Amino acid sequence: MILSAFRANFWYAFLAALTLILGAAYTLWLVKRVIFGAVANDHVEHLQDLNGREFVVLGILAVGVLALGIYPAPLLDAMRPTLDQLLQHVLVSKL
Repeated sequence: MILSAFRANFWYAFLAALTLILGAAYTLWLVKRVIFGAVANDHVEHLQDLNGREFVVLGILAVGVLALGIYPAPLLDAMRPTLDQLLQHVLVSKL
């Protein structure tokens, strides 16, 4: 994208590259503060991790997401009639 912007105008490419670099730098700074920073609030410091019930619920959700990622056919088969109707509606010319 930046190469295409460079062909159109140097300043567009410069702005796109600068935005990309600043976005990456901000993301790295944010991750450093959130994940590796010290806890500044005493209430947050005393919070407990997941209990057993929450772990089971999140585990079931994670297995469901993983299963649909590996084998999405049941979800796609359920959506197919609606998508076919939508495509027929979109492909009809309005002119």
